[in-house]
Amino acid sequence: MAWNSFLLLLFLTWGQTMAAELPRFYTKHATDSLRYITMDGRFAYVQKKPGVLGLVNSFRSTDFLSESSANDYIVKGSRFRTRLSIESIPNPHDEMNLLKNHQVYVVDLGNTAARSIGSGRGAKLHLNDEWISYYDIVARIIHIQNLVTQKKYQIRTTKKANPFFVPEVEMVTSRDVVYTEINETGFAALVTFDLEAQKSTISYKSTQTATRLELCLTDSYLGLGEFSYDGVARGSKIMMVNLSDGLNLAGFTGLYSAVEQDIGNMVCMPGHIYFIKTMTQDTALNYKVTEAVRLNVKTQAIEARSSLKHVTQLIEIDKRVMIPFRGEYFVLEGVANIGEDTLRGPAPKREELELDL
Repeated sequence: MAWNSFLLLLFLTWGQTMAAELPRFYTKHATDSLRYITMDGRFAYVQKKPGVLGLVNSFRSTDFLSESSANDYIVKGSRFRTRLSIESIPNPHDEMNLLKNHQVYVVDLGNTAARSIGSGRGAKLHLNDEWISYYDIVARIIHIQNLVTQKKYQIRTTKKANPFFVPEVEMVTSRDVVYTEINETGFAALVTFDLEAQKSTISYKSTQTATRLELCLTDSYLGLGEFSYDGVARGSKIMMVNLSDGLNLAGFTGLYSAVEQDIGNMVCMPGHIYFIKTMTQDTALNYKVTEAVRLNVKTQAIEARSSLKHVTQLIEIDKRVMIPFRGEYFVLEGVANIGEDTLRGPAPKREELELDL
């Protein structure tokens, strides 16, 4: 047996041994119907059936969105935990058009009074959940809206329609927006947009084609990842900008670089970034082992956090980071078991406390 093949076999054996140590996510709700759940499990937004979205709270269930065309729903929160964005995907099983918008709603966390915002894709909440952004994939316009004052802005993107591209958007301040872009020749870029001056500046541009940019934001830093598309040998890298001294995108600090085709799918948390890394790859067999890893933004150390061999996606729901894997969810960070039925008993009476003494 060749040495490389022996190392690959050893890694796979180790992965099968360690996979059981990653906790599974346990909840009272079916994972295929769950769209959003708080860390303590108090509020859960579930899709009851095609076209119906409901809220489950305190053993009560309330349906509050119902679409006649069997719509599916995407429900997302933010680290501010004030509101949720909802995308209603029209007739996803029959209408396969990639260039179609979703109806965007906003609802207060734990509430069912949904408010229609507009039509687009990639809805995201920002800045204490007082702002929302979404992308009109037909008109190719990023919409920025203040949910309190109703003030609205528009950012026009590339002139050419791309059904496989939806820009990632982050609001660093109420004036400064950063978003990803791709031009007609295939070069990706990070653009900073001043909402008040209506002026854009290219803060970062890729030096090679066929790469995509990912963004993630915390209170202290902005993360920027560049990853190549599947089958394209362009390598991977992750950078960051420290926001403690204000917004300065003149120079990024490099945190990680590799020649492998990492999947990416970054999730930024305080002090570290989760992403999917290619651990080993056999180009002749078109086979690679991918795992979730954690990158320390201070020490730049990388720690493998999974051993499932085929990690393809990371999701973050209310500060809980999970891996969807073959019908189950494995928890990388956050409470894993919120499905227990144990109830607290009544507080002991004063007389009982005195007897115990």
